[in-house]
Amino acid sequence: MTKTSQKRRLRLSIFSKLLAIMLGTLVILLVIVTVIFALLIFPTSVSTSEYAAQQYTQLLASTQPDLEVANKIHKDLGIDIRYEGAAGSWTTSGTLPTVEQVRNRHAHLSFGHQYHLVSAANGGTYLLAWDVRDKMRAAHQKLLWMLLLMIVGVVLTAYWFQKRLLRPVQALGDGVARMSAGQLDVVLPEVTYDELGTLTTAFNQMVSRVKEMIHARDQLLLDVSHELRSPLTRMKVALALLPEHDNKANLEADVKEMETMISELLELERLRTPHGLRKQEQDVVPIVREIAQLFENRAPGVHLIACPEMVFANVDEEKLRTVLRNLLDNAFKYSLPDSQPVILSVSENPDGVVIRVQDDGQGVPEAQMANIFEPFFRIDPSRSKKTGGYGLGLSMCKRIIEAHGGTIQATNNAIRGASFAVTIPAARCIP
Repeated sequence: MTKTSQKRRLRLSIFSKLLAIMLGTLVILLVIVTVIFALLIFPTSVSTSEYAAQQYTQLLASTQPDLEVANKIHKDLGIDIRYEGAAGSWTTSGTLPTVEQVRNRHAHLSFGHQYHLVSAANGGTYLLAWDVRDKMRAAHQKLLWMLLLMIVGVVLTAYWFQKRLLRPVQALGDGVARMSAGQLDVVLPEVTYDELGTLTTAFNQMVSRVKEMIHARDQLLLDVSHELRSPLTRMKVALALLPEHDNKANLEADVKEMETMISELLELERLRTPHGLRKQEQDVVPIVREIAQLFENRAPGVHLIACPEMVFANVDEEKLRTVLRNLLDNAFKYSLPDSQPVILSVSENPDGVVIRVQDDGQGVPEAQMANIFEPFFRIDPSRSKKTGGYGLGLSMCKRIIEAHGGTIQATNNAIRGASFAVTIPAARCIP
């Protein structure tokens, strides 16, 4: 899977959308809580606290505390007190302004401190300073951070639970992708017993039934192929005993075509077994050059490009020859009178050895591209003698390459024609 497709899949993933919704909800909740604290809770609580502090300071001054009592109040409540009067003057903090300074400014001299002047019964004046705003701000900040952390924790926990709940959806997506790639041994674990668990069970049953249907189809083809061999043999004997006639050659050609088709069907089935290939490590470049020489005299010709000196892979030489012959024969078959030569190339990338056959023919209709590797499928619906074949060549190519552990892909060219890319795991490369 390319990086572009991975990014597109991540962007369209339900889990990505769910995460985006959760993050959006988190941001909205954080903004709402912050605005409520900044515009409503904090101003209201501060004004209420300042009013209560003013009432308390007046009550406190009415008791006419001395320095000893004032120090104790300062230690317990954090209130700074200054007294100035006939009995003298004292203060619990050297940073407090004088009574005269506060009277002249009629304002707060320090941010966070509210100064209160209260006249005492003995003719003196008490100056009380209480940092109500700072204390309320600190308390509100702690409360705000606690609420924000709780919201983040709740949202992330909810996302974790929802992602855990929707794990079967991700497993179903992976199972469908594997099944689309031709893997019919997909069995999804049934981890839940809700609707998603029911859907998982239905998917497993569907895969099992599809596998049984394909196996039954292949078995039917195999059985019919075996059963047709005996009558074909008798027909060949009967044709050999017939006198020479114009129809005899046509009948012999038809019998030979049927025999070739049956042999290919049996070969397709044999490739399913572990002993269907005889692989060994060898250089694939001479094989490609040899097959190219077989087609060089056919119109529109073949052009071998991008071919290194040696590229080694574990392959069955004869089966690889069959694949290349079928692909080149298919390219020539669907070439047009004005087509350029068929391009054959060999290269190596991290996935392995890549053999590419690119023609300049009529191409493959996009609606039929997904079916061209199916047995008996042909682009020409009339199945005329002009194009020939029985729709088994590409199917056999796919079966052979997959038996090698590789892949084969077909794409249409930008202008016209089609390209077939065969990828086989590389053994080693000698430059």
